[in-house]
Amino acid sequence: MTCWNVLGLTPDADSRAIKRQYAALLKKTRPDDDPEGFQRLREAYEAALAWSAQAYDEAPEVLVEETGISLDQRYQAAMADGTLLLFEIHLLQRSVDGELDAADTRWAFETFNWMTAWQRLELPVALMQTLEYQQRTALQKPLYEALEQQHDGAFLAAYAARNERTWVSKYPHADWFNEWLARLLANNRYWSSAVFDAVCVGQGWHGGADHSCPADEWALLLRRQQAPLFLAQQRALAEQPPYSPQQRAARLLLAPMTLGQRRAFAQRLDEDDWQACQALSADIYAEHVAVAEAMPGGTVYFWQGWDKSLDTWPWLVALLLACVVGTFGQADTLHGNVVPTVGLGLLWSLAFAIGAGVAWQVWRPLAHQYRLQDERLSQRLPRWLSPTHLPLLPLRDLLPGGVLVAVLGYWFGPLASLTLVLALALIGAVKRPFMNQHTPWSVRNPRKTNLAIALCVVGGIALYGGLKVLDNHYLVTRNQGLQQWTERLCSRMPRTADHCQAPATQEQWYGQEAAQ
Repeated sequence: MTCWNVLGLTPDADSRAIKRQYAALLKKTRPDDDPEGFQRLREAYEAALAWSAQAYDEAPEVLVEETGISLDQRYQAAMADGTLLLFEIHLLQRSVDGELDAADTRWAFETFNWMTAWQRLELPVALMQTLEYQQRTALQKPLYEALEQQHDGAFLAAYAARNERTWVSKYPHADWFNEWLARLLANNRYWSSAVFDAVCVGQGWHGGADHSCPADEWALLLRRQQAPLFLAQQRALAEQPPYSPQQRAARLLLAPMTLGQRRAFAQRLDEDDWQACQALSADIYAEHVAVAEAMPGGTVYFWQGWDKSLDTWPWLVALLLACVVGTFGQADTLHGNVVPTVGLGLLWSLAFAIGAGVAWQVWRPLAHQYRLQDERLSQRLPRWLSPTHLPLLPLRDLLPGGVLVAVLGYWFGPLASLTLVLALALIGAVKRPFMNQHTPWSVRNPRKTNLAIALCVVGGIALYGGLKVLDNHYLVTRNQGLQQWTERLCSRMPRTADHCQAPATQEQWYGQEAAQ
């Protein structure tokens, strides 16, 4: 340890700075408490004063910049008069302060072996740490910026320029640079096969047992190098018929479909398909950031929540309308029976909804077992049967839908079946534009959603009130349309009787006979 390290000063400090620093350290190092520490401090203080007096008295001209005198000439002069250490520290300070140009800095590094195992031990530790930080930062910055800008040429040029820094190939900086470069390529969002190949050649990375790339980063780098091939394979799977969970996962994530078509396709997936989606999404998220950001919502996990949701409300609404219309069609007369008829239709719709739901839960896994045959049959269907540009599956979609239409037609008549089909088509046409938004309409427009709910409630109450008024228009009140026995009873009762207060008219008593 040199006197300058003990004092915490640089060798170019003058006697005044040395004395001030010694006085400050003397307060912390008492002779009685630490005799050995005090002795080291005292010896360092005396040595520093002697060095300062000798250096500034004998060779001040070495530190003066003179036109026409090169660094090598001043170096030779410092060697001749014994002030080489002071000259080197002077250059070190100027390099840290950024006062040396690239050529002089390169000369100083080559001459004094800075940042190598052969540099002087007497050099100030603080200056050397600052120099090391500056040099490493200057090496890292262009490489990092080139990858951020996705500029292969700039990265390769900056990587080739590392050879001009002789310290990069020396221990321990060579190991540091090798590990930092591996982490940079492994974790950066941009990937270039050309850059990776060039770095492998320059750093000696290969598949052998003695290559210098860290094992964890090497495994990740190999995965990223193979990622373009992996992505091409997944895109090819997305274009194939979805006969396997992997093909269906690739189609959901990578096929050129709108968000609405993806939602419709997701309704056909089972547990194995969602596990395949999870695995593929993890690979894309880790290796293909740009592809993930181009997906709906800017995330590869745009489908989360779809695996636990069933979009059944259009069927419920259509089934309710079909049952109500079918009940009206079968009613003998609606004079005064509109509200009871609507209630009867709601009860039937509830019964059909429960029955259809139970049947669907049983049929869905059975139909999925024949998914391969179902997909092949769907290719033969006409395109007009695919409203979302996704071929309908005959066994999964058309067969249960046809059975429900037939049951409604048998129970209520053709009008109910036609209502079901038209209601589903109308809901699909209205709903389709909203399906292409990643965020639900209700979330994007909370005020409009609340207003729509309020209007539905008010409209339902108003509709019920209107139907009730219509029914009451056809219902007879007391003393209206009296039957034969009632007529005789009221005719014999006094006018003060409660149930005969309003006297009946001639027409009420005798009906058509009064008109004759």
